[in-house]
Amino acid sequence: MSTPAPIDWSDSEYAKFGNVPMVNRHGYHESDLFDRPQLTSLLDAYPRKWLQAFTMGDDPCNAGDWGCVDIAPESDGATLLRAVESGRLWLNITHVEEFSQDYADLVRNMYEHLGEKCPHLQNPQPHYSTLLISSPGAQVYYHVDAEPNMLWHLRGQKRVWIYPAMDTRIVPQNLLEDIYAGEIDENLPFDLSFDQYAEEFLLSPGDVASWPHNGPHRIVNIDMNVSLATSYYTPTIYKRQYVQLANRFVLRNLGVQSRSMAENGVMPAVKRMTYRMANKIKPFKRRDRSASYLTDMQIDADAPLGIRRLPEPRLASFSKHAQTTPPVE
Repeated sequence: MSTPAPIDWSDSEYAKFGNVPMVNRHGYHESDLFDRPQLTSLLDAYPRKWLQAFTMGDDPCNAGDWGCVDIAPESDGATLLRAVESGRLWLNITHVEEFSQDYADLVRNMYEHLGEKCPHLQNPQPHYSTLLISSPGAQVYYHVDAEPNMLWHLRGQKRVWIYPAMDTRIVPQNLLEDIYAGEIDENLPFDLSFDQYAEEFLLSPGDVASWPHNGPHRIVNIDMNVSLATSYYTPTIYKRQYVQLANRFVLRNLGVQSRSMAENGVMPAVKRMTYRMANKIKPFKRRDRSASYLTDMQIDADAPLGIRRLPEPRLASFSKHAQTTPPVE
């Protein structure tokens, strides 16, 4: 008997993928890449510059409780997993496709399949993949990602709320432009009244959640979770990106209050061209927030919430200014 394909959906599911909030089934959770021994080995060897740790509070309306956590060089994979199990932590294993050929092959095959079956995605090219390992009760606050992405769930259960994309009632235009410009992070002001616009899903192993580009979302874990977040780019994505950047750096700088977010037609094309030409002459400055992660917390599997306090603040191990690990060959 042949092995079922990891993705095998109906024509209707393929046609809707990425266009509406939805949850589909997949088979990637059956791979031993996501078993505990493999995750332990991955964390043992992972470059600290690409391994991020965060903690957070309980209130979904207070994103200010989100904070970065240092990882000591001597912390091995077993210790990190133990801290996540008993603590309140969210590990981001970023650039996993660049570190491991096995993960790179998985992501490449995933997008080759989606590109073939979902022509409306216009040949999606994988951009960035992050393996997520997170504590029971951990949450990700209401936020918007600049690039389109999806969440492949592998272990545990979590709830996901997905909100309408490009809706200025819940995502102010200025803040969306600032996210594209890198001037703020993805987190946005949130009020529980926004949930009236959301679709809520309970994810179990073998589910993949997807939503339209720039769809706000938030997450709450029920137990310890493992997921793979993947993002991609297509020609249409660049159209939106350059309209948002032109609105931020050109029109807003000129004092234009009413800025259209339209992406098709003559005027959006002129805006994109104007931004690209101006950016070549004198590049607009865009902040790199990953360069300045400052924290007084460090992972400690034996401490409450898996975190101990440091005597004084330091740059987190994954801050660009703190990197000492050489690039992976």
